Amino acid sequence: MNTVLEHVNQLCKHVRDTNCQSVSFKKLVRSIRSSCKDYGVDLKIITKKDRSLETNQFYVNGYYDAEDDFNQDTPIEIFVYHNFLDTELFLTDQITDFLIQIYDATVHEYRHQRQSEARKYETYSTHSQTPFDDYLADPDELDAYAMSIAIELLRAMSKERAKRYMGRITILAKMRQGSNYVSPNLKAYIDYFGLNYLTKRLAKKVYKHLDSLDKGQIFM
Repeated sequence: MNTVLEHVNQLCKHVRDTNCQSVSFKKLVRSIRSSCKDYGVDLKIITKKDRSLETNQFYVNGYYDAEDDFNQDTPIEIFVYHNFLDTELFLTDQITDFLIQIYDATVHEYRHQRQSEARKYETYSTHSQTPFDDYLADPDELDAYAMSIAIELLRAMSKERAKRYMGRITILAKMRQGSNYVSPNLKAYIDYFGLNYLTKRLAKKVYKHLDSLDKGQIFM
C-alpha cells in the first residue's frame, strides 16, 4: 500500500503547491482531476450540490467497483458533496483540509481494490452503508477503516505512541488535537460498538497497519 500512498500523497502535495493562494472550488477540482493523470491515480472525481449543507460545508465519500476494475474501467469514484457558492474562494488551510479528505477517501478505496484483487475480483458483499453498524462490521470495511484510523493517528502522534494506545482504544477514541478528535473513525467505532470483540479485532488490525505504513507518505 505504501506505493499507492506515495502516489496519492504526491498528487495532493502538487495540487496544494500549485494552488497556494486563493482558488475557486471548480478550479481546485479541475487541478485534482488533471493531477490524477499526471501521478497515475486512476479515479473519477464527482461533485454534487447538496443544498441541505451550509455554504462552507462539504463531505467526501468514495466507492470502489470490482466489476469495473475487472473490465479495466476506472474502478474508484470519489464524490464531493458541497453547497459552495460559485464566488467562494478556498484559502490555504481550506485547500489543505479538502485535500486531506480527498487523500483519505482515495487510499481507503484503494485498500478495497487490494482486497478485491486478492480474491480475484469476486464480490461477496454489497458494502451497503445502511444500517451503519452492519457497514462498520463488514470485514472489508473493518480492514480498510483500520488503515484509515492508522493514518489519522500518524498525523497526530508518533508510530510508537499510537501502538502503545492499542490496548486502550476507548481512551484513544476520546483524545483530541485542538477541537478535533485524533481519529474520528475510531471515535465512530467506539461510539457504535463500545469495547467488544469487534473493536478489539479492529485494534489488532490498526496495530498491523501502524507497523506497515510509511508515515512519510501520509498527506499532512
